[in-house]
Amino acid sequence: MKVNDISKVFGVYENRMLGSRQPYKTSVGSKSDKLSLSNDAKDFQAVMRGLREASDIREDRVQDVLRKYEDQSYHPDYKEVAAELINSGVIINRK
Repeated sequence: MKVNDISKVFGVYENRMLGSRQPYKTSVGSKSDKLSLSNDAKDFQAVMRGLREASDIREDRVQDVLRKYEDQSYHPDYKEVAAELINSGVIINRK
């Protein structure tokens, strides 16, 4: 099939759409949306809540390092510290 005048094609669709349009109706009844979570989603939510409430600071480790620092027995492996900083993304290695 060869279509020479494409405006006629659009005209057909336009007429169909105009004829079939229904006026927008607002509902008077009280419909409410409902949300239900799966058990997995509820478990995930509980775990995330626990992680948010947990402290990022491990006080026992902090006190141990502080004690060693104060009595000058803290001697970290600087290469290991640097490697961990690079691996964690805190520092970007630009060779």
